[in-house]
Amino acid sequence: MTTLPRVPWNAAWSAEARYEVRPCRWVGGKLALWSPHQPGQGKPIFARPHMVRQRRSIAEMRCTVCGERAPANDRWWFKLGRMQEGWFMSTEAPVHRACADYALTVCPHLRERGADLERMPGGYSVLSAIIGGPAVADDFGLTINPGRGVIGSLKLAWPASMVSA
Repeated sequence: MTTLPRVPWNAAWSAEARYEVRPCRWVGGKLALWSPHQPGQGKPIFARPHMVRQRRSIAEMRCTVCGERAPANDRWWFKLGRMQEGWFMSTEAPVHRACADYALTVCPHLRERGADLERMPGGYSVLSAIIGGPAVADDFGLTINPGRGVIGSLKLAWPASMVSA
């Protein structure tokens, strides 16, 4: 594992706040929301993950804090997500236990959820979140018809019976 960063690997930075639709290798070359890769440039935006790094972290099981791969024996999560149509879904990538412990010391939001930290369950599916409509125009300044099939984030999903909310 690398040195723990002051800003999570998945966080977006203000210099990356430019959006386009491009093919993305982390979703098999399908069209997806893209923004430039300029971590450390400008100010961090903790509440919004970088779209490409978010997809890569789910596709490759990379720790959302440090960006290194999280092996199956060191995959943790804070159960951030929601129930939807019989499934629990999360856009959050796993974290290493050491990275989770670090995040609990520096992130007030996660500190409040410390009791939710647990080993990430297996048996998940990776789903693509298709975006479009007025919310995308408001958030990203792009007009995308929802029927176009543009991917925003990736989600991990488990049958609701496997995850208690």
